[in-house]
Amino acid sequence: MKRNDIRGLILLIIGILILWFLFFPQHSGLLGRYTTKILFRIFGQASYIFPIVLTWLGVKIIFNKKLNSTSVKFISDIFVVWSICTIFSLATPATNNYGGFIGKYSEIGLNNIVGIFGGWVVTFGILIISVFLTTGISFEDFMDLLKKIFKPKKKKILWEAEEKATERSLTSKELTPKVSTQKVLIPKPVIIKTEETKQVPVKQIPIAKITGKIAAEKTSAEKTSIVRKTEEVKIVNEQLKYELPPLDLLDESKAVETHVVEDELRECAEKLIKTLADFNITATVEAINPGPSITRYDIVLAPGTKVSSITNLSNDISLSMKTESIRVLAPIPGKSAVGIEIPNPKQAIVGLKEILKSKKFIESKSLLTFALGKTTSGEPFCDDLAPMPHLLIAGATGSGKSVCINSIIMSLICRTKPDELKFLLIDPKRLELPVYEGIPHLFVPGKKASEATVITDAKEAAKALGLLVKVMEHRYKTFAKKSVRNIDGYNEKIEKEGGKKEYYIVVIIDELADLMLIASREVEESIQRLAQMARAVGIHLVLATQRPSVDVITGVIKGNLPARIAFQVLSKTDSRVVLDVNGAEDLIGRGDMLYLPTGYSRPLRLQGNYVSLKEIEKVVKFIKKQAQPDYEDIFETIEISEKKETSEETKKELVQALELALERKRISYDLLKTNGFGSRAADVLSRLEVEGFIRKPEGTNRWEVFVDKIEEYLSVEREKA
Repeated sequence: MKRNDIRGLILLIIGILILWFLFFPQHSGLLGRYTTKILFRIFGQASYIFPIVLTWLGVKIIFNKKLNSTSVKFISDIFVVWSICTIFSLATPATNNYGGFIGKYSEIGLNNIVGIFGGWVVTFGILIISVFLTTGISFEDFMDLLKKIFKPKKKKILWEAEEKATERSLTSKELTPKVSTQKVLIPKPVIIKTEETKQVPVKQIPIAKITGKIAAEKTSAEKTSIVRKTEEVKIVNEQLKYELPPLDLLDESKAVETHVVEDELRECAEKLIKTLADFNITATVEAINPGPSITRYDIVLAPGTKVSSITNLSNDISLSMKTESIRVLAPIPGKSAVGIEIPNPKQAIVGLKEILKSKKFIESKSLLTFALGKTTSGEPFCDDLAPMPHLLIAGATGSGKSVCINSIIMSLICRTKPDELKFLLIDPKRLELPVYEGIPHLFVPGKKASEATVITDAKEAAKALGLLVKVMEHRYKTFAKKSVRNIDGYNEKIEKEGGKKEYYIVVIIDELADLMLIASREVEESIQRLAQMARAVGIHLVLATQRPSVDVITGVIKGNLPARIAFQVLSKTDSRVVLDVNGAEDLIGRGDMLYLPTGYSRPLRLQGNYVSLKEIEKVVKFIKKQAQPDYEDIFETIEISEKKETSEETKKELVQALELALERKRISYDLLKTNGFGSRAADVLSRLEVEGFIRKPEGTNRWEVFVDKIEEYLSVEREKA
């Protein structure tokens, strides 16, 4: 049995002794004095390097577990000492030689073979190569170190150099992964065009009219109107002064060694090809795409090899690569290759700030653009909620679902003002969304702005969704009067006319399963109507659940939510419920997701961005200082307009129902429904009872019809007509 630790310890002791002999010869005894003389004759002034090399070699042998290349490194250590001796000899005259016998005779030999200049070149070349072999540092690492030392502030130049160094093509003999480093853009001072005073038209009141003399002459009614106008002016000024939260409130991404070394990628690729060869599958690696959480190996199969043969080997490949799970992408869209996604040893943390600073997010013109994370190749990824128009998020506990919801909310808060976007936040779990309590973007239909909160009660949530349907219907009627098709067209037209623009409404439900458990019928009907019609009027849904079963994500809900995100789920069945395909069960968690955009047949794999609770609290604190929830009670307007529109229709329905009851001498729900009243039958029946035309005696199921009263009412109505 080889005891490398003993060998290394012996070399370490010898090196320390020789160092003592060289620096303190008078205290070294007979052995020390003779050793010093011999070393100076052989190595010259390089004798001080010789014990250092011995000490380094001893430490390396003691702690190095992989000794496959020990002999090569031992030879490189010898060449380090030789080259230093030769350099000392070349640099000093022959009369005062500092290189010892080794340096002197090496210099003579080099001068005879390659000359003086050639001797310097050969010696320095051997020294550099030997140092790199001894320390294990590559030339590329050495150049990167020099760049960091001499150019610490010029980040863009470094990034461009790193990108050029990593853009190499892969050949069958040598695999070079393309490690892309993303550039971070500094956001411009003005990102989104904000509306000026026209957004909320208020007539400015001249200061001269609000003086003490004129105010004393005003009536009490005029005084109150002036007070209201001044309050409106203050609100408008507050909106104009509102500042978007600066990105400095968010934390920078932590630097984690996630990009694996090129040699390790090559070894992994070779191991992958060998594993496939064990199952009689001939393949070559076309490209290696390292990302923040996984690395995708693009495999080109030999002609005649079936794609199904590699998809069936996912478990065997996972066992061979010693990973928890792998995902086979067969084939890669747009390429004649099969992708095998293998998790990295260390998973990166993609910070939200990094995505919000990206070029794609900054240059997007839509107010509803939000950050999602990074692709498998490390590129920032964001999407627009407006064309989706709704989003479904599903995943097991701890997979990153709630963090994704927080990222969406934070992206929109950092991009929009309270008068441009409102949130209806529903969180039956009471865990994630209450942190946004009190932000000016909050909106609850049917409640005053001062009472707007994050909804945590399931029954209250069902009621709010039902009222939101009425808001949607009212907006449709308003848009129809202006002859516009959607909220963008309405806002453009109303801006020219000097009216008040409509804001977007984003409904976020953190746990849909709890709502479906308590009030499934009401919630499903409201979600169905909103999902089918709400896009044009600026209302969008983001639904999340940790239980992606058929009774929660029903066919009606799923059919109207084409854009979906699946985090790690427990089974293939859950993956198919969310995405209609397998794959989500093979995700590794902690933000690893499959995203199916609207119109795509296959999902994209992304690493979701992370935002901490401290970051959220800082942003919320910043915007709460500027404003409080403020919006008009739209239901007052809805009730007035509904009364005007439905008064005549109600009379017509009532007369028709009374004529039917008088003709048949009876009345019932089924009779009204089958005679043209449809879904309004129950309302008409209750109205007849309230007006006193019918009555249901106790203990019976039949309605008693008051014929005389009906005849009298109908005769009066005929006379009016």
